[in-house]
Amino acid sequence: MTIHQPWQVRWPPCNPVIQSASRAGLGGFLAILLLTANALAQADPLPSWNDSPTKQAIVAFVARATQSDGPDFVPEKERVAVFDMDGTLVPERPIPIALVPVLADIKEAVARNPLLGDPPAVAALLKGDDAALHAAGEQGINDLIAAATDGRTTKDIVRNVGPLTAQASHPKFGLTYAKAVYQPMRELLADLEAHGFRNWICSGSPVLITRALSEQMFGIPPERVIGSHVTTKLEERDGRTVLVFDGRIGHLNDGAGKPVAINLALGTRPVFVAGNEGGRGDIAMMRWSKDRQGPSFHLLIDHDDGEREYAYEESDDYSLKVAQTYGFQVVSIKQDWKTIVGP
Repeated sequence: MTIHQPWQVRWPPCNPVIQSASRAGLGGFLAILLLTANALAQADPLPSWNDSPTKQAIVAFVARATQSDGPDFVPEKERVAVFDMDGTLVPERPIPIALVPVLADIKEAVARNPLLGDPPAVAALLKGDDAALHAAGEQGINDLIAAATDGRTTKDIVRNVGPLTAQASHPKFGLTYAKAVYQPMRELLADLEAHGFRNWICSGSPVLITRALSEQMFGIPPERVIGSHVTTKLEERDGRTVLVFDGRIGHLNDGAGKPVAINLALGTRPVFVAGNEGGRGDIAMMRWSKDRQGPSFHLLIDHDDGEREYAYEESDDYSLKVAQTYGFQVVSIKQDWKTIVGP
């Protein structure tokens, strides 16, 4: 009769992990347990999120949308997710990221032509008045971009976007602006992509600058970026044709302008939309998504953590009230996120 040691007991054949452990001995058994624990930990698609109702709602929606025999199944060709950028994927304080690569250009442009300094946002930026700058909204940001780009070619602007955002350091987080991405949202983008969603950006920031950042920072290719734009005209310089900015805003991609731009780019309503509270600008595209035929999901970031990020709100709480009315999921940065930004 063969006497087995405790760790050599013949386990039922239905459990391959335990079968492997029994063959490997006690050391192998412990190693496999450790590997199994690590695998379970890695199975969490959103590790930077606290296990709150918001996280649970996201995970549940993705599961329902991808369950082929379920009532909320969304065919892969319809799985479109649209994200605002400033305040949703990256911090928008102290200044929106689109202004980082053109700060010096703005000051230089105003020095050459003082009239460019008249718009309220430009005046606020030059004075260092952050409150007035943010009060100017997306219109103000694009006034600034128009001032910085007037008379310059598209190539001139794009050339500096990557290097300057990779060099300038964010004053709050001690990382460069290029690395100061919300880690929980980075994980959400990756999880949606893994489940067959096509992620898009729909931002009020200028499309040319956002496209230059989107792939490196968010893994979203430039052709999936929608944004505001300053108009251009074709000129010939040094014997070559170039596109030159003419200092006029062609489309302000904010508020009701976002659904219009999304429809032009995609021709369909997105299934998943994420925006942020703070400027009212994302509610229109969230409501437009909700009114689609079929399931949809809507996420509103609430900037309520003044210690780890920034705390600010709309004076009338418009976005938060609409979110409650229509059942949008509200992300409390203070309560829902373990980590704010990560490289």
